Amino acid sequence: MGRKQWIALSAMALMWGAILGGQTARVDAAELITNGGFEFGFAGWTRANQLGSDGSFLIQTGTTSPVNGIPVPAPPGGTNAAMTDAQGPGSHVLFQDIVVPFNVTVASLSFSRYLNNQAADYFSPNTLDFTSVNNQQARVDILRASADPFSLSASDVLLNVFRTQPGDPLVSGYSTVVTDLTSFLRAHAGETLRLRFAEVDNQLTMNFGVDNVSLNATAVPEPSSLFGLSVGVSIGVALAIRSTRRRS
Repeated sequence: MGRKQWIALSAMALMWGAILGGQTARVDAAELITNGGFEFGFAGWTRANQLGSDGSFLIQTGTTSPVNGIPVPAPPGGTNAAMTDAQGPGSHVLFQDIVVPFNVTVASLSFSRYLNNQAADYFSPNTLDFTSVNNQQARVDILRASADPFSLSASDVLLNVFRTQPGDPLVSGYSTVVTDLTSFLRAHAGETLRLRFAEVDNQLTMNFGVDNVSLNATAVPEPSSLFGLSVGVSIGVALAIRSTRRRS
């Protein structure tokens, strides 16, 4: 077999391999969050409020808060954002469960957040209960899907992504938080996890705004998919050889 024939044979084999095995050997990039911009209200999300709480996470549009009409920035993406607002104390969570893909190569969580704390400071005890201690905080966590939505137990909270602390600025415009989750998701491949946004206030009114929530993960094929590609290439080689012989 001459050099030109060998080059042609190799090209044909790769072509057939891509056709026969490539459909299962692609690299997949997936958005794991549903309705991260809240343009469809709270579709895909679950809201919960501690018993006795006033207010909730609500849809915010325009430049005023949903309940008290406090001046706030417009949603940074689209026309809607999620925002806590109330006329009394309470504890509020907003969460969505996600299924972690296998073989994640790159993954990141991003969201826009807004804070308007009308109290003198933040209070961040290790609880989301608004009835027992001074508590004025906002936080973002990834939990086990089986956890109580209000749990801060070390066995339930797998990763804290964001948390207000005493001394933080009381008011901040929408800013983007980005966290690399590659290693974290690799360690929890195939599991169902819970992304939670939480806000507690028992001092004065506090608005916690959330928008543009995205958890994007790129995954390589399963070993069985790679096997499919190798089989496709092998068949491609055989077909290419057969085609070359017919032309000889």
